[in-house]
Amino acid sequence: MSLISDFIKSSGLYFLGSVLSKLIMFFLLPVYTSYIPTSELGYYDVSNTYLNLVVTFLFIDIYVGIMRFIFDEKDKSTIGSPIFNGFIIFSGSLLLYSLVAFTLWVLFDIRYIGYIYLYGVCMVFNNLFGYLARALGFSRLFALSGVIATLVTSCLNIVGLVFLKWGIEALYLSSIIGLSVQILMLEVKLGIVRQLSFRYYNKEVLNRLFRFSLPLSLNSLAYWSLTGYTNVAISHVLGLEANGIYLIAVKFGLVINLLSTCFNLAWQEVAFKKGNENKEALSLFYTKAVNLLILFFGVGASALIAFSFLIFPYMVKGDYVMALDIIPLYIVVAVIAVVSGFLGQIYAAIKATRIIMYSTLIACLFNLILVPLFISFWGLQGATIGMLVSYLVNVFMRIFIIRNKVRISVHIKTMLIVCVSLAFSFVVFYTKSLYFNIFFLLLICLFGLYLFREYIVRIVQLLFVKNNGGK
Repeated sequence: MSLISDFIKSSGLYFLGSVLSKLIMFFLLPVYTSYIPTSELGYYDVSNTYLNLVVTFLFIDIYVGIMRFIFDEKDKSTIGSPIFNGFIIFSGSLLLYSLVAFTLWVLFDIRYIGYIYLYGVCMVFNNLFGYLARALGFSRLFALSGVIATLVTSCLNIVGLVFLKWGIEALYLSSIIGLSVQILMLEVKLGIVRQLSFRYYNKEVLNRLFRFSLPLSLNSLAYWSLTGYTNVAISHVLGLEANGIYLIAVKFGLVINLLSTCFNLAWQEVAFKKGNENKEALSLFYTKAVNLLILFFGVGASALIAFSFLIFPYMVKGDYVMALDIIPLYIVVAVIAVVSGFLGQIYAAIKATRIIMYSTLIACLFNLILVPLFISFWGLQGATIGMLVSYLVNVFMRIFIIRNKVRISVHIKTMLIVCVSLAFSFVVFYTKSLYFNIFFLLLICLFGLYLFREYIVRIVQLLFVKNNGGK
C-alpha cells in the first residue's frame, strides 16, 4: 500500500513537472503552424532526431545507471560514489560529443549547427540533473523547475516567432535558455558540482556503471530506429514538408507520451525499489501494474482520439491540416510504445538490461524494413502502420521473455475493453461528425470514471489526508 501511495504521489508531482510543462508547449501549436513553414518545421524535427541519435550513442544513458546505483546505496555517505564515477563517464561522453560536433562543422554545411550543439549540451545536462534530483528525493523541485523552464521557453517562443520573426532559430534559442534555467535551479539546491570529489573514485563502480548503462544505450539506439528513423524515412521519401505535417500528428499522440511520462518516472522509482524482492511477489505486483496501465491508456487513448477531432480545427492552421487523418492510428502507436517502455523499466529494475536491448533490436529491424515499404504504398499513414507492427513485436517479445524471470499475465478482459473502446473511437472519428465525437467523448469519460472509481477514491483520500496534516 505504501508503494502504491508513493506511486500516486510521485505521478502527481511528475504530472506537474513533465506533463503539464509539455502540455503548455502543445498548446503553442497554433503559433507553430501559423508562423513556421512545413519544410522548416520538418528540418527542425529531423535535426533533433539526428541529435537524439548522437546523444544516445555517446552518453550511453549514464543518467539511468547513476540513478539505479544510488538506490542500491544504503548509506547516504556513500551515494557520492555512483555520482562521481558516473560524472567521469558523462565527462568523457561530453568531450566526444564536442569533437563530433566540431568535425561536422568543419566538414559539412549544416544549418544552425551551433544552436543544435548547444541544445544537445543543455539536453544532456538537464537529463543528468533531473535524474539526480529524483534519485536524491527532490521530486518537487524537479517538478517546479520543469514548469518554470517550460514557461520561460514558451514565452521566448512567442516573442521569437510572433514579434521578432526568427523562425526555427527561436525554437532552438528558447529551448537552450529554458533548459539552462532548470539546470541552474537544480544545481543551486543540490550542489552536485560543488560536492564532486576524487575520493569517491572507484574503478569497480565505474566499470559496473558502464556495463549496466551500455545495454540501455544500445536499447535507446534501437529505440531511435523505432521512432527517429521514421522521421528520417519520411523526409527522404516524401520530403521535409511531409515530415513537418507528420510532426503535427505526432504532437497529438504525444499527449499519451506526456501522460505516460509521469507514470514512467514514478514507476521507475517504485520498480527499482522492488527490484530485489522474490519472484512470486514481483509477478503479482507487475501483473496488476501492467494491466492497470494498459486499461488506463487504452481507454484514455479512445477519449483522446475523439478530443483530438474536436480541438484540431482550433490548434492547426494552413497546410498542416492534412495531419488530421493520421492522428488516431498514431495515438494507438503511442499507447503501445508506453506499454513497451513500462515493461522495459521492469527489466531495468531486475538488472536484465540485455533483454531490453535484444527485444528492441528485433523490433527495430522490423521498423527499418516496414516503414519505407509501407510509405511507398500508403504515404504518411504507412509510416504509422510500420511503427505499429514494430512496437507490437517489441511488446510481445518482452512479455514472453520476461516469463523466465517474472511471470506477467495480460488479462483477456483488459484487452477486450481496450480493443472495443478503440474500435468505436476509430469509427466515430472517421465519421467526421462533430456531434458523434462529442457524444462518444462524454460516454468514454463516464465509462473511465466508473472503471477507475476505486483509484479515484484512493487519490482523493490521499489528498484529503495530506490537506488535513496526515491526521
